[in-house]
Amino acid sequence: MFKNNYFFYFLSDAFLKLSFGLIFFNYGYGKLSSLLSGNSEGLVNMVSSIPFFNNFPFFFSWALALGEIGVLIALFYGLFYSLPFSNLVTKIAGIMSLVISLVIVYQHIFAWGDNIFSYGPFEIFNAKEGKKPIFGQFLFIPISIYIIFSNKNNYNLVNDTK
Repeated sequence: MFKNNYFFYFLSDAFLKLSFGLIFFNYGYGKLSSLLSGNSEGLVNMVSSIPFFNNFPFFFSWALALGEIGVLIALFYGLFYSLPFSNLVTKIAGIMSLVISLVIVYQHIFAWGDNIFSYGPFEIFNAKEGKKPIFGQFLFIPISIYIIFSNKNNYNLVNDTK
């Protein structure tokens, strides 16, 4: 028997993953279109300022753009539990989004001087004057961790005796 709370769990899980993937797709699409149009100097310069990625900035610019687009595609594929390797594809998308999110937060905080909040009780997390808060980007980290460690269940096989 199919219980309503499992349906709502699936619905909220799908909404979270697709919304998250759509955000990544939006940023990746802008990067990919700038790479394809030849206006990629800003993106390549940004990637070259990141340690480890500065050795091959053009390659990692393409990897970033395609990775951000691939997160939505992989999360969408992972919603279809009957497809082969859907759980693995979802976890790979979560790992990709976690790596991208950690790099984003690192770049904002340590390279550009931004911080998590605009104001709050903990001064260490507050952005200085003229810098921007990145609490939205910071929230990508726990969402990515949720996607990695959330377990898909077969919602059609719910045992009522438990």
